[in-house]
Amino acid sequence: MIDTIVEAVSRIPATHRDTAEHDLLTFAADAGHKQVAALGARILAHLDPDGVEPDDTEPTIPARELSLRRKRTGTWELSGRFDDETGTRASALLDALAERRGADDLRSPQERYGDAFSDAVDLALNSPELPTQAGERAHVMVAVSLTDLQSGLGTATLGDTGLITAAEARLHACDCKLIPAVLGSASEPLDLGRARRLISPGLRRALFLRDRGCAFPGCHRPPRHCQGHHIRHWAEGGPTELANLVLLCGHHHRLLHRSGWQVRIATDGHPEFLPPRFLDKRRKPRRNNIHQPLPFAA
Repeated sequence: MIDTIVEAVSRIPATHRDTAEHDLLTFAADAGHKQVAALGARILAHLDPDGVEPDDTEPTIPARELSLRRKRTGTWELSGRFDDETGTRASALLDALAERRGADDLRSPQERYGDAFSDAVDLALNSPELPTQAGERAHVMVAVSLTDLQSGLGTATLGDTGLITAAEARLHACDCKLIPAVLGSASEPLDLGRARRLISPGLRRALFLRDRGCAFPGCHRPPRHCQGHHIRHWAEGGPTELANLVLLCGHHHRLLHRSGWQVRIATDGHPEFLPPRFLDKRRKPRRNNIHQPLPFAA
């Protein structure tokens, strides 16, 4: 009983402890442990209804750490830890970007999430609020010889030290996801992102209006997740105009460069795709019927 009274009194504000102790001792003469503890709780609730003031009223600093390291093999290793709120937001973003893109999408979950991270980086790089570096928006330059770019063979220098295949450089050069520096036989710059090749903002808007998203059959990706693809590559003399461009998400852009699929602009001005012969011997043209075209009046 004494322990019960001592515990109850210890939680009562010091200015009222003597009175509370007297009341509890008097009550304890005819009551049990539970009744004394209950009376102590009622006295405390009456004298200190708000409870003990928290030690720190300031919000805690979120725990966020990230490490991005390039390995000798040319791959990058990402590790980190985040607070629950940041992790939840990141998971929701990657979940949305990692959805399968049609029946032909056979990527593993890990591959889809890797591509989703790459798409998230592209969205951030395209943001108008992106901070600048030395007065320019953040960018990466890739240097490749004209011969290798045209053939898709050989390698290209990515940034300062990295290497990618010439085929990858050819893919990225479609929409200047990277800035290609095309070099001649004596390493002299032949093309450094000239305006005649880059897809202008106005032309990109026209692509958005025509294709309404990734034009590949069955794909639902919206325009903001897509890249402009030159049907006839600019390195082969293909013009940068609406009749030679099609909007593709990153996954189907790579598929078009690396498979037997072909794309062309039909007589009605819209893109259609010819499947490889192992899928359809007749190669019947296919279109994306998910994105609804704008009404003619629009």
